Amino acid sequence: MDSDTLIQEAEADLSLLSRLVVGRATMQERNGKLVLGIDQEGSRLLTMDRVRQEIESAVERVWGLEVAYERA
Repeated sequence: MDSDTLIQEAEADLSLLSRLVVGRATMQERNGKLVLGIDQEGSRLLTMDRVRQEIESAVERVWGLEVAYERA
């Protein structure tokens, strides 16, 4: 699982801002969830509900996982 794959598979579902967050994030699967390690800029963008919803929807559709976030 990597950001490039998610962006490619869910291209139509992700806005430019969502792609920016995903592209900068680290990804790990833990306990049945995809944990995104988010930097400071990504954290600011995630305060927008639309960005968070797009990412969570794309991950659910592509990999069938819930999303958890942590600071990188």
